[in-house]
Amino acid sequence: MTTLNRSTLRRLQKLKQSSAVWEGDRRALPAKIRQPQDSSNIISLHAHDEESKPHCILWVDGSMGMVRAMDVVDSAVGHEAFVRALLQAIEHPQSPAQPSLPQKILVCDRELQFYLRGVLQDLGISVEYIERLPLIDEIFSHILESFSANPPIVPERFAAALHRQSEQLWRNAPWDSLWDHQVISIQLDAWDLETLYAIVMGKMGLEQGVIFYRTEESLVKFRHRIVSGNSEDEIEETFLHQDCLFNLFETTDLEMEDDLPPFPFRGKLRALPATVAPMKPIYGTLHPLEGGRPYLYDEEAIALTVALQALNQFWEQYRDRLKSNFSDLTGTYDIYAPSLDSDVEESIKVVVKTMPELSDELHNIIDEDNEDDDSPLINEDLLPENTLIHMMTIPWEQVEFLHSAKIHRQLADKLPKAIIQKSEGLPGLMIQTSRPKALELIGKINNFGGIKALCFNPAEDILGNTCQLGLMVMENDDLHLFGEFDKKAINNEHHKRWQQRSKQTKGNICVIIAMGITGASRGNPAPQHILGYYEINLMDDKDLGLGKLRAEPAFDFDF
Repeated sequence: MTTLNRSTLRRLQKLKQSSAVWEGDRRALPAKIRQPQDSSNIISLHAHDEESKPHCILWVDGSMGMVRAMDVVDSAVGHEAFVRALLQAIEHPQSPAQPSLPQKILVCDRELQFYLRGVLQDLGISVEYIERLPLIDEIFSHILESFSANPPIVPERFAAALHRQSEQLWRNAPWDSLWDHQVISIQLDAWDLETLYAIVMGKMGLEQGVIFYRTEESLVKFRHRIVSGNSEDEIEETFLHQDCLFNLFETTDLEMEDDLPPFPFRGKLRALPATVAPMKPIYGTLHPLEGGRPYLYDEEAIALTVALQALNQFWEQYRDRLKSNFSDLTGTYDIYAPSLDSDVEESIKVVVKTMPELSDELHNIIDEDNEDDDSPLINEDLLPENTLIHMMTIPWEQVEFLHSAKIHRQLADKLPKAIIQKSEGLPGLMIQTSRPKALELIGKINNFGGIKALCFNPAEDILGNTCQLGLMVMENDDLHLFGEFDKKAINNEHHKRWQQRSKQTKGNICVIIAMGITGASRGNPAPQHILGYYEINLMDDKDLGLGKLRAEPAFDFDF
């Protein structure tokens, strides 16, 4: 068991010991209660797993009826955190309490009682067990009452309508085509809102959805501030200065596929079909004076519902033109909006327009910043739209088959037999798209001289969340992004197994380009669907020499 340093004991023994009886305990909090070290007032919008619920540690003076110390820690943290909070209660208590040692400590956990007795044995503090801690029970009761007093995420009357439009947005997936500097205005003239300025998030990013800025000024100022921000504190403060409503969706993992079946093919080069993650919308609002709210009030829910419906109809009307050219487009729609005062829906005329000039202005802000940036350029436009990415291991029999197939091939030196005998196959990245796009991709790669390596480079988003950027290093040293892996994806068992097998093959891996993106072959390409095969190396991020990158070129924020 860890014990206190002798110097710490001597320091504590110099303090006056009172006749007070203290109560101490740690209890689970609802997952949405934030950690105190997070300096902003924005509430976490992601649902936490049961295991990640925070725990609150409390030390209170039962004689005086006051809290001396409180800390919020992860549920996995051990008893050491309990002692750290106790030392704070002793030496640096919350005002107006003064530093002192208690005569007695009461806890309601036997294991904790024995632990504290060992740690505090030289301080003359009695540690006793009691079934209930009345004062701490009362404090936690107030904490939970305060938490449960929050309104629902969406008012019940308007939840179904909002969710229908959110599902339609998910199906439309405009982020597959639109960039986050391309602005679409939605004129409402209702609910104290004149025009909303929609920004579609998610192209090559970690978060998908739409942000509806309440003013053009807020949008432009935010882009200027984010480009000029240097420290993390400045970036977070900038983030909180947005004035907007939003509908985002929880990040979906990059598809991590199981291994290919053993040779022979039996007609298909098969990977297990990817499981489609359920749609999980996140609604909320940001305002410079309110911070962030992961819930909506009545008027906000109605306005967001109408804005989503107008955007969905605009996208469905102009989808093809928006994909090919973001030019001047206008649509006017009669939308039946829920009423605040009755169950009768009200008809409202909504005008939706693209804003090419404002979009160019926002894009130029990024370009101006990039001109002053000496960091290497990472291109994000290599992979075609609607591309499937699979991480897999290819059995050696199939590798041998691909060596002789009449496709575009880039072959490396023959691997030693010892590596082949010790490993199950060659780790690979499969890129599946349509035949024309696959051939076009192969042509682009040829223009770069081929593929040199893949690299997983550490990065973080603008709020400090860790991730990895999957980079394709070309023979001419150009860098191209093929995926972003958040913390969950990095810790995925498929990803870990793929990395382990890459070590077994001494960093030898491959890239396969296949057609057959639609129908039964989607995720299950047959041998004749494979058009390109590249044997390359997995490069260590230290050899690439970029250091930790900030994943911010597309301004995809993790709310």
